[in-house]
Amino acid sequence: FENTTAGVTIQAPQLDINTVAAGGGSKLFFRSGLFIVGPESCGANPGPACYRRGGPLAVTDANLYLGRILPQYFPHIFGPNRDEPLDNQAATMLFSQITNEINTFYADRS
Repeated sequence: FENTTAGVTIQAPQLDINTVAAGGGSKLFFRSGLFIVGPESCGANPGPACYRRGGPLAVTDANLYLGRILPQYFPHIFGPNRDEPLDNQAATMLFSQITNEINTFYADRS
């Protein structure tokens, strides 16, 4: 495979990717056997589930769940009154739900 980027010809196996941006609000979901990231966004309001405003599972939740975001270093500006910390429990609960969805999907096909 050959492609020219910024005047440099690259010969290597490649994927045709139109965009690579996935912000913290990009939604995470499971559909038709695939784990999908975006392009839908939950935006700043309601924001990701960890913002405590009823938002969906998003990239920010994944980063919190994986320990890449440390809640103790964030101000308490989340929740309906914007006075609570990030909610790791909400992210964990939604990851548990999506895990069950994935397991059910594959169990039904075996």
